Amino acid sequence: MTKLYCLPHAGGTPAGYRTWIKALAPEIEVVPIQHPRPSEDEPLSLQDAAKSVVEQCAADEDFAFFGHSLGAVIAFEAVRVLSGSPRRLFVSGSAVPPVEASRGRDLRALPDREFLREVSRLGGLPPEIHADAELREEFLPGLRADYTLAETYEYQEGPPVPCPISAFRGLSDGHVDKDGLRRWDEFTTADVTTREVPGDHFPLRTSETFLHRAIRKDLAT
Repeated sequence: MTKLYCLPHAGGTPAGYRTWIKALAPEIEVVPIQHPRPSEDEPLSLQDAAKSVVEQCAADEDFAFFGHSLGAVIAFEAVRVLSGSPRRLFVSGSAVPPVEASRGRDLRALPDREFLREVSRLGGLPPEIHADAELREEFLPGLRADYTLAETYEYQEGPPVPCPISAFRGLSDGHVDKDGLRRWDEFTTADVTTREVPGDHFPLRTSETFLHRAIRKDLAT
C-alpha cells in the first residue's frame, strides 16, 4: 500500500482531504498533514515548514506527496530535504517554485476586509466564510499565516528532485497557465505528466473523481 501525504492550500486544513481517505482505499492510504504556520512570536520560512512536514512522515519506502497551491510548493521543498525519494510528487494549482517565489505580493499586510476581498478574487474563500462573521474571525489568522509563508518564500537553486511529478491545473485557473504547468519538467530528473481538469484554481472541489483516477493511474505506473 502506498501512503499519500496530502497538504492543503493556503487557509485550508487536512479536513479538506477527508473524503479522499475512503475514495482511494484500499490501494492508497491517504494521510492528510497540516504544515506549521508562522506567528508574530515564531517566524517560520516555507522551507522550515517543509522540514516539519518531513518529520511528520513515517519512514516508509512506498509513499508519495500531493499538495495543492501553497501545499504543492511545501511538498516540493519537503521532497528536497528527504533522505529517500517518494514514488511520485503530485502538484496541483501551482506554478513552479521560483515563479511562486517571485510573485511579490503583500496581501498579508492588508486590513482584514481588503485582504479577504483579494483572497476571494482567487476563489479561496468557502461560501460559509462569507456568510458567517464569527467563522471569518477563526479563519483569518491561519489564512494570513499561510499567505506569509507564500509571500516570504525565497526559492533556493538546487538539483532537481529525483521522483516523477504529476502536475494539474484547472482549465480556468488564472494562477498558473498551461505553459507554466509544463515547466515542472525542469525540476525533476524523472518524467512529468501534466493534466488540465475542469474547474478554476480549486479543482479539488469540482474534479475530485478525475484527480483520484489520475492518482491511481500514476502510482500504478
